[in-house]
Amino acid sequence: MRDKIGFFVLLFLLVLVPISALADEIEITGSDVAIRTLPGTNGKVLTRQSHGATYTLLSSDKAADQGGCSDGWYKISYDGTEAYVCSTYARVIKQTIVVDPGAVSACEKELSSLGFPKEYWPGLCNLKINHPNWTFNPVNTGLDFKVAVERESACGKNTLQTTNPDYIDTSCTTKTDSGYVHASQKAVAYYLNPLNFFDEKNIFMFESNYINSGITDEAYISIVNSKLINYIKNLPTLATAVNNACRTNNVNQVMLSSRIVQELGNTGLATAGNFKGQLLSCISGAYTSRYGTLLNGKSMDYYYNFFNVGVYDGSNGDAAYRAVEYAAKHGWGGTGDQTTDLTLAIGGGANFLKTKYMDRGQYTVYTQKFNIHPVDTSSLYVNQYMSNIKGPSSEASIAYNAYKKADILNSPFIFYIPIFSNLDGTIDNEPNGPTEDNNDNNTSEGLAPSTILVDSGYKISGVILSGIDVLTPLNDINNKINALGGSIVGADLSKVAGTGMEIKVSNGSETSSYIIVIKGDTSGDGKIDALDLLQIQKNILGSYAFDDARKLAADTSEDGKIDALDLLQVQKNILGSFEIKQ
Repeated sequence: MRDKIGFFVLLFLLVLVPISALADEIEITGSDVAIRTLPGTNGKVLTRQSHGATYTLLSSDKAADQGGCSDGWYKISYDGTEAYVCSTYARVIKQTIVVDPGAVSACEKELSSLGFPKEYWPGLCNLKINHPNWTFNPVNTGLDFKVAVERESACGKNTLQTTNPDYIDTSCTTKTDSGYVHASQKAVAYYLNPLNFFDEKNIFMFESNYINSGITDEAYISIVNSKLINYIKNLPTLATAVNNACRTNNVNQVMLSSRIVQELGNTGLATAGNFKGQLLSCISGAYTSRYGTLLNGKSMDYYYNFFNVGVYDGSNGDAAYRAVEYAAKHGWGGTGDQTTDLTLAIGGGANFLKTKYMDRGQYTVYTQKFNIHPVDTSSLYVNQYMSNIKGPSSEASIAYNAYKKADILNSPFIFYIPIFSNLDGTIDNEPNGPTEDNNDNNTSEGLAPSTILVDSGYKISGVILSGIDVLTPLNDINNKINALGGSIVGADLSKVAGTGMEIKVSNGSETSSYIIVIKGDTSGDGKIDALDLLQIQKNILGSYAFDDARKLAADTSEDGKIDALDLLQVQKNILGSFEIKQ
């Protein structure tokens, strides 16, 4: 009898106690990431995996780096044995989760076991009913929603087209593109909240930007042709260029196509009867591939920038020049052969999105707008592709319509949904809700110069300022920090940022000086060329000395020494077979 009583007590307790999920896991976030036998590049490579591969995490503490990964190594289980992966290219995706006893349906129980809070269940389960092949993965940001709203509401971070006074931040006075206004805290709260976008169309802002192996090349080519028809009729090789670039870089073709349409519009490219008359953009006055302008003595003709990379808010009349200038600097065309130039431009854009965003943890359109779960936590709220707060919804609509037209909405799509705490807190996320704007949270007044630089996407170590792309004019840096209340003072902004250059950054009341370091640029002219290669070679041989800034610039491998590896990396960068990371 006592045994029976004990059994029923145990059964009763099991009913009350939530069910726990199993061990934590890590997910690979980069491409071609090595799984090694030791926590260092001295370890044997067991396999190489790309984004989406998951492994059981064996320890919550990172193993100390034995070389090659300063962020430390995750110890994982690989084929039943201990192995290691660099934590820079992986993230913890499943903590030990408990199933909420309030979960009733099979869908709710599944979502709860994955770590989705109950407020996420209704919208996602409604989608799951109609699309059982869709997979929803939680991304635990670890962020309080109200704090995230406040940080994303900094002056200049977000703009939109609206006449709704509740959605306009009148306290922010930095430049915007024509027709756009600064987004208020209330507007940010609405567009940041994932719960507002759990419908069949908007859910695609959370779609994985890596290639969906469940969709064929033929389906993608059909989608690209159907959605970019106004471009294709004048650029018949564009669809092939998009598909090939995406396959090479493991980038979702529809995402890339949607970004082109979003940036250039449905009729952004046209023709004047021949290739020389090809229009590249219609942001603010079209410009042609025969641009007729020199950049550092080099022609800017025949370059394409389908993604408006390098164009900042407030550029307006300068937008066309900015776009083609960036393309020319990065080799996105320039040969005069249309097929070759399209291949270079689309390939360059796909690689830019992959390396600058996706491999850094921003592998959905949503996170490319709101960087709320980066691989490098110092990039939180910065390195955001667009300022248009409606951008993710617009691109999601383009992608959805393409998938629907191709009749493949029931394909196995993968979505990554951000999880915030306190979504039901003090902020009302409905349009025209009662939340009052707190202008103290909407401005960047009082931010230290170092904070302004870091929040603008640059790196600070003492007085060293890095993370600046090669051939970046000081004016570009100035434009970026302007949005956070900063400015470069006492300098010729037309000059290109180069190693050893000292600049002063002010927030209006405080000014700090920094020394610029651009990896690979030891000569200080802001570019990487034969002169830098020669200087590094002489330094290794002992016939040429570097100051501290140039030592950092020469150490491209970042192993603390200047040697043959750095020389090789600079040589490969010059030849175009290797890109030195800034």
